[in-house]
Amino acid sequence: QAAFQRLGGSVINIQDVSVSSVTKGETLGDFIRTMEGFCDVIVLRHPEAGSVEKAAHFSHVPLINAGDGVGEHPTQALLDVYTIREEIGTVNGLTITMVGDLKNGRTVHSLTRLLMMYNVRLCFVSPPSLTLPQDILTELEAS
Repeated sequence: QAAFQRLGGSVINIQDVSVSSVTKGETLGDFIRTMEGFCDVIVLRHPEAGSVEKAAHFSHVPLINAGDGVGEHPTQALLDVYTIREEIGTVNGLTITMVGDLKNGRTVHSLTRLLMMYNVRLCFVSPPSLTLPQDILTELEAS
């Protein structure tokens, strides 16, 4: 939010949906259609995995995924890769190890998918109950 304002944009921040029409049954699609009347871009962070993809079907303005539940957080992944490039000079040729809760970490999911586009060696360390979701493991094996 602060970065967008520093670039000259204005922000309509809705954090407490209990004061919105969601409590009266407004759907995500209704919300997106209403908000696009007030803005040129929607940056959506939602607690439900897959919600941003669902919202994209209703939006006629650009929609940026700022995190959806335990699903994805691609904007953070882009920032992570940018930081690696700025600090190390390249992403290619690196060994990158991710440690911790790989199952529920949306940033890990997005970063893993993004790093598949580079020539890197990925290592993952987690307890057996918190390994990467099967769909991401399948994508890794195919890449």
